[in-house]
Amino acid sequence: MAVLRIPVNPEIIDWAISNGEKNESELLKKYALSNWKNPQTDHNYPTFKQIQNFSRDTRIPFNYFFKTELPREKNEFVKFRTVNNQGVQPSRRLIDTIYDMEMRQAWMKDYLLDQNESTKFQFEHIFNDKMDPAAVSKDVIGILDLSDTLGIAMSDDDFFNILRTKISALGILVMQNGVVGTNTRRPLDVDEFRALVLMDPVVPLIFINRRDSKKAKIFSLIHELMHAFLGNNEVLNVSPDLDLVNERWINQVTINVLMPADKVKKLQSDKYSPEDNLTHLSKKFHTSLVAAAIRTQSLRLFGNKLVDWAKQRQAEELRLKSEQKAPGGDFYNTAISRIDRYYANAVINAESSGDMAIAKAASMLGVTLKTYHKTVDKILEMAGYYEKNRASVS
Repeated sequence: MAVLRIPVNPEIIDWAISNGEKNESELLKKYALSNWKNPQTDHNYPTFKQIQNFSRDTRIPFNYFFKTELPREKNEFVKFRTVNNQGVQPSRRLIDTIYDMEMRQAWMKDYLLDQNESTKFQFEHIFNDKMDPAAVSKDVIGILDLSDTLGIAMSDDDFFNILRTKISALGILVMQNGVVGTNTRRPLDVDEFRALVLMDPVVPLIFINRRDSKKAKIFSLIHELMHAFLGNNEVLNVSPDLDLVNERWINQVTINVLMPADKVKKLQSDKYSPEDNLTHLSKKFHTSLVAAAIRTQSLRLFGNKLVDWAKQRQAEELRLKSEQKAPGGDFYNTAISRIDRYYANAVINAESSGDMAIAKAASMLGVTLKTYHKTVDKILEMAGYYEKNRASVS
């Protein structure tokens, strides 16, 4: 039986190498790229199976290899990067993550409109960047009902989950992941992006890069919430500690939300050194040492030298953490943590009512058919807590 071989435009092969996930040296070990691009006979063309594998390795869509012209991916989101370096091509991992989030957002939008065609996000454009950051932060604290939560002893994880639940209750999907989909061989790069927000008049979506530090995730969550309130898309690709003019207003609001002046002054003590105070405040308010130092500097509490100390101490702590191997997590807890609970409940409702096939529902939740029912059971166990927090801000 003859092997099916297919000619591929050499320019598309080069484009796939430049825009794909693996570099040329890796691909050359597996594929006869020179023959593909410069065929002497039909036998030099790649087989159908080879094109499938090449597509999988580069993460370039399979159908691209049958085009006669170079693919033109719009990737409109790149213009919303905090620092938009036009010369930096977004990775396939970022592209695939955004496509996945857009798909989930579109489904949720249709689901909500089917329930009520007049549904819309109620908080878009309630603030603008001409308003006083301190005044806006007080309004945000009120909207999220955070006053009694700020400065209270709890873990960073618990505080993040409280914030996430309250933000989701406003009608914003809050997703997080540290890999593309469920593929642990495709980790997301924090240096490329820390978080993003996709605006929509019905249901905005915030995505948090789970590979970021716990405190950075908290800062990014409030930061992206403010972009949602302003009605702006964003792909956050800089450190929250970096002072950028175009992000200064949002960062000021964010740090004011997380570290209200009255609570900070109440928790600092003259009995302790500035360094010990800063460490204590960073832990209490779930912010990085540098963010806490900048905040206390603006409140004129400990002087200007503490920022440099915080930068050095934080860099050392991050270095030590990077050398530690993170323990593996529970499969179900990890799967559930990736998806917004509001979204999860909608998918479960659609499946249980017969409007969605169970295989589709499992895919929408990012689990397999085998693990679907146990995942649903665990989500429903959390539903009471979720609904209680949702009601508190409605």
